[in-house]
Amino acid sequence: MIFVDYPGHFIAGLLLAVFAALILLAFRLGEQQSAKLRPYRMPLILLQYASIVILLLILWNPSRAKVSETLSSNSVLAIFDTSQSMSVVEDAQSTRLDKALSLFEEKFRPLDKDGAGYRIFGFDRQSYHGGSADFLRRWGPQTDMHSVFATLGKYDVTEESPAAEGTPDSSGEVGRDFDKEQPVEKSKVVGAVIFTDGQADDKNINTYLPLRNRDFQTVFVGVGSRGKQADIAITSISAPARMAIDTACNISVAVATRNLYDKPVTIELLKDKHVIDSREIPGDRFAQSRPQQTSAETDVTVEFTVGADRLGSYAFSARAIAAGNEVNQANNVRSTMIEVVEETRLRVLFYSQVANFNIGKVRQALARDDKIQLDLSLDVIRTAALAEKASKMSGYVKLPDDRRRFYEYDIIILGPCDLEALTNVQVDSLYGFVVDRGGGLILLPGKADFGPPAWTHRKAKTLVPVVFDPDEPTIWPANPGQIELTLEGIDSKVVGPETLKDYDGQTLPCYRISNSKPASTTLLSVKDTPVVSIHRVGRGGVCLLNASQLFRWYREDLQGGLLYKIMAGLTAHLGRITSREAGVELFAERAAEQADKLRFEAYVCDNSFDPVGGANVLLSLGENTVSMQHTGQGHYVAEVENIKDQAIVATAQAEAGGVFLGEKTIAANLPPVRAEMTNIELDEEFLRALAKKVNGKYFHADDVDENLTQMFEAQTVAGSSRRMTSIWPNWLVLAILCILLTTGWFLRRSIGLV
Repeated sequence: MIFVDYPGHFIAGLLLAVFAALILLAFRLGEQQSAKLRPYRMPLILLQYASIVILLLILWNPSRAKVSETLSSNSVLAIFDTSQSMSVVEDAQSTRLDKALSLFEEKFRPLDKDGAGYRIFGFDRQSYHGGSADFLRRWGPQTDMHSVFATLGKYDVTEESPAAEGTPDSSGEVGRDFDKEQPVEKSKVVGAVIFTDGQADDKNINTYLPLRNRDFQTVFVGVGSRGKQADIAITSISAPARMAIDTACNISVAVATRNLYDKPVTIELLKDKHVIDSREIPGDRFAQSRPQQTSAETDVTVEFTVGADRLGSYAFSARAIAAGNEVNQANNVRSTMIEVVEETRLRVLFYSQVANFNIGKVRQALARDDKIQLDLSLDVIRTAALAEKASKMSGYVKLPDDRRRFYEYDIIILGPCDLEALTNVQVDSLYGFVVDRGGGLILLPGKADFGPPAWTHRKAKTLVPVVFDPDEPTIWPANPGQIELTLEGIDSKVVGPETLKDYDGQTLPCYRISNSKPASTTLLSVKDTPVVSIHRVGRGGVCLLNASQLFRWYREDLQGGLLYKIMAGLTAHLGRITSREAGVELFAERAAEQADKLRFEAYVCDNSFDPVGGANVLLSLGENTVSMQHTGQGHYVAEVENIKDQAIVATAQAEAGGVFLGEKTIAANLPPVRAEMTNIELDEEFLRALAKKVNGKYFHADDVDENLTQMFEAQTVAGSSRRMTSIWPNWLVLAILCILLTTGWFLRRSIGLV
């Protein structure tokens, strides 16, 4: 007990002394007036003084401290996955999110006053406080499980309660506001229940850390059917980025099915959102591609043939008609872009210092190709006057003698020639034509000093895609054999099986090749000897035709036969960089940090193919036109956001100082990115592993019962209140005072003072 209004020892002692003196003085005067008072003098003094002391005690407010505990319901975080995968309807009645909310209301009883209190949160690409289930934002584009743990980290540590008001401090004094309660701590958050299907963007368990407070209960509830769901997905669509008008191309569509149980699938091909063709894949084709009937996912490829009748850019989409019980239709469509252009004629220079049957038939095969503009340069007349007269009469051209004229061509074909007869400028220009300009070079075989094995110039030897036998570069005696198409040749699409269909003759390789260079690719071979070898050097490519009797490949009755097909395929493959596009290179890729953002990089050079800085480079993408920023060494960069398409057509144009440097157009099929609906199966394995890593527990929605809520205690001591209360409610002091006053009154009456 303490005296709240105690005035201090000095004042208290003074009051007691003054009242004692006054009482003694009063009784001394009374004793002189009445002799009867003398025997009762001391009892009356004590009774009177005791009454005054008790009154003083009452005035000093005798009180005592009273501590009471406040009980409060525990709080539990209820966190719901609101991403797009939770919109899946598996039973034709309700979404996964609605099932989770229904389970929450039925089993966890959030409205029960005697149970735990729940705070509603949602999460997709970030966690957010919903306040109520009605305010959850539905169908976010992705699932970031890390945001959930960032939210849990704010609640898994309970801070110490502050000191109660009205208690003595270090100085021993007491606060005056004794009748005010200490602020009660908010209800304690003791755990969290997370409802999700486990389709998180990051499924690397090692990136998740346990919570700091091991008493914090974390429960994962898996929402989704455990049964395998039927799903059809267009995994890829392949088509050429460009095609010439009045030509046709094939579009390949890869279809993957999961748990379809041999049902047929219809694939439709759309051109600018209009159906132009369709294919039905029988169910037994999926069964045949499923080994031993155990694979849950199968792939089948179908092909469509489309023609180009008008110029422009066209969007082609493959769409799978969903099965009746398919729950995920977001991956049933995939698109690509094809740009239809005017057929650009490639400028081809055919140079030879030897005239023979091979040269004649190669010229005939090239003359049949409408996509090239052929310039023929035969340096077979050694007399200058006769050579000049012959060139004027026949329309032949000379081999260029400077770099600029070399760069005007797209492809150069070198027949048998002695490289020593060329100037250093011509050899350097030929090398720069391939490496810097990005042109294509085709090498034909020749005898003795007129073939590539005799070349000694370092840059010229770099261009050759193979290494010849230094002792006997020429094969002798001849060892003919059947031409074989390699796997690399099939993949390159330069030549195909149909190319060799009408040719069954023997082929004689010309050179004995000891090895192919590391970057070289063999398209055709005879008894392991490369016949057609190709490799990239710088920006361009070089091909070696290693056959001594090329004229045997030519068939007039078959529109040029094998020789025409091979030369047409090689010129189309090596002439991909035209003179207008040689000054600009353009690349496109998805930005790593954002799937709907594209990053474009351009490399710009001048007519000498030196990097250009400070050029004006404009990027056109659909209706968007942006300026590309110079980053150094002829490199320019631009980023375009909000690109949802799976294929794009973009053009970069560059000019500097009023001089047009060139333009480049690309039609790119963007690599698919993992989206929220790529896989919508319930991932129980991930959720179990995650629960184990963070010291939590996992339950499937079907296994949740009311006993689960007992993990969270209904009530806990949320805080305590300390207050000073008067002892008057016991009435003890008042009773003592009344007894003293009554006793004094009777004594006075007995002696006749009253």
